Amino acid sequence: YLMELTIEQALQQGVAAHKEGKLQDAERLYRAILQSQPLHPDANHNLGVIAVSVNKAEAALPLFKTALEANSKIEQFWLSYIDALIKEQQFEKAKQVIEKAKKQGVDADRLSSLEAQLPKTQKPNTSRVSPPQELLNSLLGHYQNGQYGDAEKLAKSITQQFPQHQFAWKVLGAIFGQSGRNSEAVNANQTAVALSPQDAEARSNLGVTLKKLGRLDEAEASYKQAIALKPEYAEAHSNLGNTMQELGRLGEAEASLRQAIALKPGLDEAQYNLGNTLKELGRLEEAEASYTQAIALKPDYAEAHSNLGNTLKELGRLDEAEACYTRAIALKPDYVEVIKNRWLLLFDKKEFESALRDADLCNLKGATQLDLTSLYALGRIEEIYKRIEHKSKMDGENISIAAFAAFISEAEKKPTAYNFCPNPIDFIQVSNLSSHVNDTATYVAEIIEELNEIKTVWEPAGKSTVSGFQTLPTKNLFESPSKKIAQLKTIIINEIKAYHLKYHSESCSYIQKLPSGNNLLGWHVILKHQGHQTAHIHPGGWLSGVIYLKVVPSLGKDEGAIEFSLNGERYSNINSSKLTHHPEVGDIVFFPSSLHHKTIPFTTDSDRIIISFDLISDAAKH
Repeated sequence: YLMELTIEQALQQGVAAHKEGKLQDAERLYRAILQSQPLHPDANHNLGVIAVSVNKAEAALPLFKTALEANSKIEQFWLSYIDALIKEQQFEKAKQVIEKAKKQGVDADRLSSLEAQLPKTQKPNTSRVSPPQELLNSLLGHYQNGQYGDAEKLAKSITQQFPQHQFAWKVLGAIFGQSGRNSEAVNANQTAVALSPQDAEARSNLGVTLKKLGRLDEAEASYKQAIALKPEYAEAHSNLGNTMQELGRLGEAEASLRQAIALKPGLDEAQYNLGNTLKELGRLEEAEASYTQAIALKPDYAEAHSNLGNTLKELGRLDEAEACYTRAIALKPDYVEVIKNRWLLLFDKKEFESALRDADLCNLKGATQLDLTSLYALGRIEEIYKRIEHKSKMDGENISIAAFAAFISEAEKKPTAYNFCPNPIDFIQVSNLSSHVNDTATYVAEIIEELNEIKTVWEPAGKSTVSGFQTLPTKNLFESPSKKIAQLKTIIINEIKAYHLKYHSESCSYIQKLPSGNNLLGWHVILKHQGHQTAHIHPGGWLSGVIYLKVVPSLGKDEGAIEFSLNGERYSNINSSKLTHHPEVGDIVFFPSSLHHKTIPFTTDSDRIIISFDLISDAAKH
């Protein structure tokens, strides 16, 4: 047992060193394991990965083969072995292993990607390692001139003829990244890194792609490896800072971004990202200065104008904020997010006619409820009903419009043409985990323990959480969940079936088209003293829910309770229906995603912990 434990510890330390780019330390640890256990699959495989990364694919082949023979159930062992065979131009052997991998059930897409690297007709091994310079010049010319289709074809051809030459892989990674094919971009960038481990730019490019995929920890490691290779690499420092910001590590983000600016004062993107970080830290005057500097460096930086507007709005300088929004829209006329922000500003200034014009601009990009809210403020009720009828023909499943339609129906005592969910309060359902597990308290404690391993951010931007933590926006609790959360997902799916059975005879499309799949998006929220969630709906969902893992005492004032209402943030009626639920540990509360809900702030010092989720439909509009 001691020997096994020692080997396991050595493996963990080796993997950690490997991720940090400390290849000599990692290799020493892997070889120490193999001295004791020569057939250890992970040590053999990881040592092979290091060999490939320093252009020694030939040395990696026996290591990958040993790993695969020791454990053929690990998909990555197959992929690494095949990739090394291709690099060594052992194409026939690679084809044989690919066929075996297919029978083993290895991911077909990843095998296809490797198969694409095989030459269509077998050619004898050539002594030429690098493609002719004129071919590389042509590839670079296509890419720099924006001829991405031609560049992609030529890059693929070069990688097939000269698989060990790095440049075409780098170009291929950039092309895939620009066209949103991020999984393919990761593969190409990883190959570029493996072929030239000392290329800091290749490692930074890999980080950019990993970040796009939401793999923030891996992106962080890649940027740090780039910086270790090239400490003066300002863009890598900037990208690292941006990643730190998304991870909620704002102090580290600020340090990285300031380092980037010190190295390259003209780096407008670093100034912009520093502004974003300072704004999240609540240092609004400093954020204003950073955005202003970014704009000075790049006057047509629409995003910087937009976020400067947001900052000025928070500082109460509304006219200046409006001017920033207007400039951003002039630079980028289809910038819907900024048009919405200007609408909010105009609406709050009670300039309802001007707000309506912005709402109609947003409508051109897809049906929204902003125009309905503006018309309600103007008292033009008849026009509201006509527009709702028109919208119902365009898109009868828009959650935001459904929320407003339910509100106006009750306020005017007159139904609309929108039949998604006219009476959402009627579809609130409460159950409890105790129906599914014997010991609710123990089960809930185990879930909380698993949640403690998942990263959260304080008051995430654009979310309703106040004085609390929430899961990173890129993290879905129910995607590759841990053991207890996987069990919880099964419980939710079974509860959804019971929910549908209960309401199946209702005629509204919310029930009649209720998604039957298990496409769940989940996150968790930890509210602290005075914590709450402001009134909101879930515009990307269909059916929403909350599971209560830790509750707070109501103290006779509804503290910590959830309140449902038809009133929106900018439209309300004093006679609107309301329903308040005082949760108990283990409660599962279902409700339509179009129903406004909020948490009532609490004064106790204990935490309030929940898991929220949406059942998503392809038809639901985000």
